[in-house]
Amino acid sequence: MVYRRQQLAPASRLDEARRGRVGGRFCKVCCGIYSLHSAVHAGKPMYGRDHVPSPCSHEGKRFAEGEDWWEPAVEIEPSEAG
Repeated sequence: MVYRRQQLAPASRLDEARRGRVGGRFCKVCCGIYSLHSAVHAGKPMYGRDHVPSPCSHEGKRFAEGEDWWEPAVEIEPSEAG
């Protein structure tokens, strides 16, 4: 069995040409990337910091559309130059 590790980044930080499909949710406060299957910010990101000294202020909140504290995390497409 092979596990594929996604390379995800916040959509706003990539050029449109490098944005792939949505693979998670990026919390702008704690900088963690959460699974699309997570309906609630549980404080346990797929990708993020190893040690967080205090909980995120949005922990326990739902990832509702239109909220300004999170944004989609997308797969990074290879650049045309390299």
